[in-house]
Amino acid sequence: MKTLLLSLLLLGSLNAKDVILDTSTNLLWQDAAENKSLSITYKESQEYCAKLVIAEYSDFRIPTLQELQSIIDYNNYKPAIINGFNYAPNETYWSSTPSAKDNAFLWNINFTKGHSSTSAKYYDRHIRCVQKVK
Repeated sequence: MKTLLLSLLLLGSLNAKDVILDTSTNLLWQDAAENKSLSITYKESQEYCAKLVIAEYSDFRIPTLQELQSIIDYNNYKPAIINGFNYAPNETYWSSTPSAKDNAFLWNINFTKGHSSTSAKYYDRHIRCVQKVK
Protein backbone atom coordinates (compact mmCIF):
# COMPACT_ATOMS: atom_id res chain seq x y z
CA MET A 1 0.00 0.00 0.00
CA LYS A 2 1.34 3.37 -0.98
CA THR A 3 1.83 5.69 1.93
CA LEU A 4 1.09 9.28 1.09
CA LEU A 5 3.62 11.56 2.61
CA LEU A 6 1.40 14.50 3.32
CA SER A 7 2.74 17.93 3.75
CA LEU A 8 -0.05 20.21 4.75
CA LEU A 9 1.56 23.29 3.38
CA LEU A 10 1.87 26.36 5.47
CA LEU A 11 3.59 28.48 2.84
CA GLY A 12 2.71 32.11 3.26
CA SER A 13 -1.05 32.39 3.66
CA LEU A 14 -1.84 28.96 2.24
CA ASN A 15 -4.71 27.36 4.11
CA ALA A 16 -3.52 23.82 4.90
CA LYS A 17 -7.05 22.42 4.93
CA ASP A 18 -7.54 23.30 1.24
CA VAL A 19 -4.59 21.40 -0.29
CA ILE A 20 -2.53 18.28 0.13
CA LEU A 21 0.99 17.82 -1.20
CA ASP A 22 1.88 14.30 -2.27
CA THR A 23 5.65 14.39 -1.82
CA SER A 24 6.14 11.18 -3.80
CA THR A 25 4.76 12.79 -6.98
CA ASN A 26 5.18 16.50 -6.15
CA LEU A 27 1.52 17.02 -6.92
CA LEU A 28 -0.42 19.64 -5.00
CA TRP A 29 -4.04 18.44 -4.76
CA GLN A 30 -7.04 20.58 -4.00
CA ASP A 31 -8.82 19.15 -0.95
CA ALA A 32 -11.71 21.45 -0.16
CA ALA A 33 -15.44 21.20 0.48
CA GLU A 34 -16.11 21.79 -3.22
CA ASN A 35 -14.48 18.43 -3.98
CA LYS A 36 -17.31 16.74 -2.15
CA SER A 37 -20.24 18.59 -3.67
CA LEU A 38 -19.27 20.07 -7.03
CA SER A 39 -20.38 17.95 -10.00
CA ILE A 40 -19.94 19.66 -13.38
CA THR A 41 -19.22 19.02 -17.05
CA TYR A 42 -15.68 18.67 -18.37
CA LYS A 43 -15.72 22.16 -19.91
CA GLU A 44 -16.96 23.64 -16.63
CA SER A 45 -14.22 21.67 -14.83
CA GLN A 46 -11.57 23.17 -17.09
CA GLU A 47 -12.85 26.65 -16.33
CA TYR A 48 -13.12 25.90 -12.61
CA CYS A 49 -9.52 24.66 -12.32
CA ALA A 50 -8.18 27.50 -14.48
CA LYS A 51 -9.82 30.08 -12.17
CA LEU A 52 -8.92 28.32 -8.90
CA VAL A 53 -6.59 30.28 -6.63
CA ILE A 54 -5.36 28.96 -3.29
CA ALA A 55 -2.93 31.38 -1.66
CA GLU A 56 -0.20 32.09 -4.24
CA TYR A 57 -1.04 29.01 -6.34
CA SER A 58 -3.13 29.72 -9.39
CA ASP A 59 -2.13 27.34 -12.17
CA PHE A 60 -4.38 24.42 -11.27
CA ARG A 61 -5.63 21.99 -13.93
CA ILE A 62 -7.61 18.77 -14.31
CA PRO A 63 -5.40 15.78 -13.43
CA THR A 64 -4.46 13.08 -15.90
CA LEU A 65 -5.76 9.54 -15.43
CA GLN A 66 -2.32 8.46 -14.21
CA GLU A 67 -2.25 11.26 -11.64
CA LEU A 68 -5.70 10.31 -10.32
CA GLN A 69 -4.61 6.67 -10.15
CA SER A 70 -1.67 7.73 -7.96
CA ILE A 71 -4.06 8.59 -5.11
CA ILE A 72 -6.11 5.38 -5.25
CA ASP A 73 -5.73 2.93 -2.38
CA TYR A 74 -7.31 -0.39 -3.33
CA ASN A 75 -7.14 -1.47 0.32
CA ASN A 76 -9.71 1.21 1.11
CA TYR A 77 -13.35 1.13 0.06
CA LYS A 78 -15.85 3.99 0.02
CA PRO A 79 -13.62 5.83 -0.67
CA ALA A 80 -10.72 3.98 -2.29
CA ILE A 81 -8.36 6.89 -1.78
CA ILE A 82 -5.14 7.18 0.14
CA ASN A 83 -5.46 8.45 3.68
CA GLY A 84 -5.18 12.16 4.25
CA PHE A 85 -7.90 13.54 2.02
CA ASN A 86 -10.70 15.20 3.98
CA TYR A 87 -13.16 15.56 1.11
CA ALA A 88 -13.34 12.28 -0.77
CA PRO A 89 -16.85 11.15 -1.62
CA ASN A 90 -17.60 7.88 -3.39
CA GLU A 91 -18.06 9.64 -6.69
CA THR A 92 -16.60 9.78 -10.19
CA TYR A 93 -13.90 12.36 -10.91
CA TRP A 94 -12.78 13.81 -14.23
CA SER A 95 -9.35 13.24 -15.68
CA SER A 96 -7.97 15.10 -18.68
CA THR A 97 -7.04 11.85 -20.46
CA PRO A 98 -9.10 11.28 -23.61
CA SER A 99 -10.43 7.91 -24.68
CA ALA A 100 -8.48 6.40 -27.58
CA LYS A 101 -11.76 5.28 -29.16
CA ASP A 102 -13.55 8.64 -29.16
CA ASN A 103 -12.15 12.05 -28.19
CA ALA A 104 -15.63 13.12 -27.04
CA PHE A 105 -15.06 10.77 -24.07
CA LEU A 106 -12.58 11.11 -21.22
CA TRP A 107 -11.27 8.70 -18.62
CA ASN A 108 -12.44 9.16 -15.06
CA ILE A 109 -12.03 7.43 -11.70
CA ASN A 110 -14.81 6.36 -9.37
CA PHE A 111 -13.44 6.45 -5.83
CA THR A 112 -15.95 3.97 -4.42
CA LYS A 113 -13.67 1.11 -5.49
CA GLY A 114 -11.07 3.01 -7.51
CA HIS A 115 -12.17 1.78 -10.91
CA SER A 116 -11.78 3.71 -14.14
CA SER A 117 -14.22 4.20 -17.01
CA THR A 118 -14.96 6.73 -19.73
CA SER A 119 -17.69 9.36 -19.86
CA ALA A 120 -18.88 11.84 -22.44
CA LYS A 121 -17.61 15.36 -21.79
CA TYR A 122 -21.14 16.68 -21.28
CA TYR A 123 -21.81 14.45 -18.25
CA ASP A 124 -21.51 15.90 -14.78
CA ARG A 125 -18.60 14.54 -12.75
CA HIS A 126 -16.71 15.69 -9.68
CA ILE A 127 -13.43 17.56 -9.96
CA ARG A 128 -10.24 17.62 -7.91
CA CYS A 129 -7.79 20.14 -9.35
CA VAL A 130 -4.06 19.56 -9.20
CA GLN A 131 -0.76 21.17 -10.04
CA LYS A 132 2.85 20.06 -10.16
CA VAL A 133 5.10 21.79 -7.65
CA LYS A 134 8.80 22.14 -8.16
